[in-house]
Amino acid sequence: MTSLPLPERLDQVRVRLAEDRVIDRTSATDAAARELRALILSRELPAGALLHQAELAKQLGLSRTPLREALQRLSAEGLVRLDPHRGAVVARPTIAEVDEIYELQIMLESAAARSAAANSSADGLGRVEEALMHHYKSTDDPAWVESNITFHTSIYELANRPLLLEIIGMLRNRAALYVNLLARSADGRARADREHKQMYEALKRGDADRLERLVRQHLRRTLDWCHTVIEE
Repeated sequence: MTSLPLPERLDQVRVRLAEDRVIDRTSATDAAARELRALILSRELPAGALLHQAELAKQLGLSRTPLREALQRLSAEGLVRLDPHRGAVVARPTIAEVDEIYELQIMLESAAARSAAANSSADGLGRVEEALMHHYKSTDDPAWVESNITFHTSIYELANRPLLLEIIGMLRNRAALYVNLLARSADGRARADREHKQMYEALKRGDADRLERLVRQHLRRTLDWCHTVIEE
């Protein structure tokens, strides 16, 4: 299992936290979670890395409490595993987990897509088109991942089903590790971008059947791609 030392970027994180003068626990927790999430998704903290909380808190210039809460948040997102004996460990992608996540996403996002097509409006289509155009302009991996989420969310918001949207958001957080793998593949990104355009066209025509089918295919192909890159 990989252990510390942590990447040099933590020095930059510590400086940024100090400059922001993070003094309350909530802000410190948010900041620590945000920075550690970025380090994990960029693989600067690799899968299997053991995160010693005392050493990590010292390097980040934080107290143990907000760091512990940040790690618990990342655990809920599936990015960190908390072991009572070994402590916090950067999660390693598994086929079993990705299968379960995408099985649920396929069911829920296809339902949201159908509702979105039935409730679309000119303003809503405008927001989806804007999100799609922004997505096309995203060149680096983190920006592509973020704009990918924004595009999908802009469609599902049209469904006007807030609880469904909230659950989809939770699943997308759990899928972040796998979407970041996809973002590193030029072929995977190109395929996803083509499918996003098809989704927008189906939504624009109000074709609920086609939009639902496209969302299912899109997620299924992403899952199939994950199977080719995740080592058991």
